[in-house]
Amino acid sequence: MEEKLDELKEFLVEEGVDAKRKIPIGWLILFWGLILWGIYYFVAYTPSISGWSQQKAYEESIKK
Repeated sequence: MEEKLDELKEFLVEEGVDAKRKIPIGWLILFWGLILWGIYYFVAYTPSISGWSQQKAYEESIKK
């Protein structure tokens, strides 16, 4: 039983070391880029904010 507890303590110590590492810069760029893209998409394609609607786009394509 004592051996199992020792292994658990070693595992927890190793996990604590891994948690202190910083996030890679690529992941941060992706994270913030997706947030900015989401805000843009929300503003650009919400009818009450931008006035864009699928019906208007369809009618404009038929007129051409």
